Amino acid sequence: MNNRQADQSTKISALVSAYEAEVEAGELKFRKEEDLLDLLDYYLEEQLPDQALEIVELGITYFPYSSEFQIRKIRLFLGLGREDLAMIALDECEVFFSGDLEFQLLRAEAFSRMGLFENAHDIIDQLKETASAEDLGELYLAEAVVFESERLFEQMFYSLRSALLEDPANQEALHKMWVCVELGKKYSESISFHENFLNENPYSKGAWYNLGQSYEYFGQYEEAIEAFEFATAIDPSFEFAYRNCAELYFQLKQYDKALENYLDVLRQFEPDQDLLLNIGQCYMELGDLGMARSFFQKALRLDSHNDEVYFYLGECFFRDELFLKASKYYLKAIEIEDRREEYYRALAECYQFLGKPEKARWYFQEAVEIAPESAQYWIRYARFLMESDKLAEALEVLIEAEEHAGGADLFVLPHRLPALYGAARRGPLLAQRGAGRRL
Repeated sequence: MNNRQADQSTKISALVSAYEAEVEAGELKFRKEEDLLDLLDYYLEEQLPDQALEIVELGITYFPYSSEFQIRKIRLFLGLGREDLAMIALDECEVFFSGDLEFQLLRAEAFSRMGLFENAHDIIDQLKETASAEDLGELYLAEAVVFESERLFEQMFYSLRSALLEDPANQEALHKMWVCVELGKKYSESISFHENFLNENPYSKGAWYNLGQSYEYFGQYEEAIEAFEFATAIDPSFEFAYRNCAELYFQLKQYDKALENYLDVLRQFEPDQDLLLNIGQCYMELGDLGMARSFFQKALRLDSHNDEVYFYLGECFFRDELFLKASKYYLKAIEIEDRREEYYRALAECYQFLGKPEKARWYFQEAVEIAPESAQYWIRYARFLMESDKLAEALEVLIEAEEHAGGADLFVLPHRLPALYGAARRGPLLAQRGAGRRL
């Protein structure tokens, strides 16, 4: 939090304390419109709708000809799912604000939330007939929201396209566009639209972000990264673009670049457990296990019941060949989440190194029972049995694996058992584990 944010937070705290003291004493003082709006925002953020409504009513009493508090009241009712009260409020202020576009759109929204979609469309269509070029963008956006409620994503897409062609700077329309693309699976149309849109509006961070996500859907990771990097170049505080970019770099095993993007987020925003976990994973894959453990521990301080963090701490100690420590973290991960096959496989390998073959065997069995369709766990279990000179049992496991997992690799494994046995003897487990595994 910077100094400006800290000063604003202090001001709001003092304002709230003074107001609540007056409520307690039953002696409310007149307040400026700006102060009432600050109080309203505070109670809305704290999810205290009753107190927010009290502030709205005060604002309407003190400033009856200001549309701001009337609009806030209607939005508050809509947010609470009280469309009936929103309609009453709209009727009450019809005399003063009947020609206000925002009130008409709120009525359309109320109809839409009530399932009266035809009524909502009628209002918007009538407004379109006399709308200025400046207002058309908002009307197409409102139309898209109605189509979203109807789950008509094809129509929603074209309404949003029209909204952006009328008003390229409409950030809400850009955000809704990505929601529409995901819900309607219109990724190809998204690429075509955003590429053309960016030819005319090259500094639209939202358009670059949407384009990046559509490229990502088709596995065009390099193009997606380039799009996300354009978005962060335009807005160096674009958190989600940094995160998406980092995730793609991680998938491409470019851990240094992934780390760079995650650290950009860390420098600018309050850390969350996912961010700290991701940074730890990058350090782990880069071989800096000390830094990795440091960030995993920081993540645990934010959430002490995060099974993935315990698992990755175990991975760090496993890579350091501290198998007893690793096993304790794996056990903690399983205690929190007992249906993750990779946790059981990791613990089984720990016990194998610790010279506890019966425990290792039990955890390998658990892994294949949780994910019988996954060939890798059957193969790892069979290798363990081969390394324990239990070739007949390894063959039985592979035959059973064919019934559950299938696949060409498993089909030939029983016939290659002697060769696999030799490979298992030649290849140490730590080398087989390698790097680059991720949940």
